[in-house]
Amino acid sequence: MKKYLAVLTVSFKEYFVYRINFILWRFRVVLNIIIPLFLWSAVLDRNPVIGDYDRTQFVSYLIYGNLIGTFVFGTRTFDISSDINDGKIINTLLKPVSFFNYHFAKEMADKLINLFFAVFELYLIVWFFKLQLIPPNNPILFLPIFLNSVLISYFINLTLSFLGFWTTEVWPIRFVFMVLLSFVAGNYFPLDIIPQPIYKLIMVTPFPYMFYLPAKILISHENPLLPTTSGYAGQSIGQLILFSYIWLFASYFLARLVWRKGIKSFSFWGR
Repeated sequence: MKKYLAVLTVSFKEYFVYRINFILWRFRVVLNIIIPLFLWSAVLDRNPVIGDYDRTQFVSYLIYGNLIGTFVFGTRTFDISSDINDGKIINTLLKPVSFFNYHFAKEMADKLINLFFAVFELYLIVWFFKLQLIPPNNPILFLPIFLNSVLISYFINLTLSFLGFWTTEVWPIRFVFMVLLSFVAGNYFPLDIIPQPIYKLIMVTPFPYMFYLPAKILISHENPLLPTTSGYAGQSIGQLILFSYIWLFASYFLARLVWRKGIKSFSFWGR
């Protein structure tokens, strides 16, 4: 455990070495929050209710969702594909640590840095624009779903990085994935406002369980565990939780499978 805490600490320090990059990164994050807020505020000025959401519910979804997203989607796994391509991965493999735990420690450093600054940034945004928010609800149900979303995101990002065993062009694949993820995970709007056939199709993918479901649970007034489906577009929360765990195990086994296949085919000269 001490080894991984040391990795976590070193990863923290790395972020403050390149200060300009860090400031620009945080500026981009703030823009990604403010722009959707402005766009949807303009829509809500004309239509006070969108789907089942009034202004307070919609804004709460975006704010809580962005707080969740900064932790869930923050990642350092892109380092893995470049390490594979230039052979540096051998240095990690020779260390007396678990490869997966080593990179998870680095991942947690990134996520905690994201979360720390996101709380401060979102507080300023809520205060400056005088936004009204719903108090967070259903914390007991939220926590395991949130943990699932973190792990699903981590294992999917690992799988993408392991493609570096077969190609040097991982970045374009990751970029396309992140663009698609922004829409189908519910980053910009609650998924249950879109047409039902499209919504149900998206809900069988892993992406809504990284963002939409935990954010939806936080703003839900009703107890999701009661036998009602009114708040989840015709689906019970039990079904959604089940899908969340299915995708957690599926993403884990996929990452392990791709890792085993990749490491068997890996070779590098000069080290």
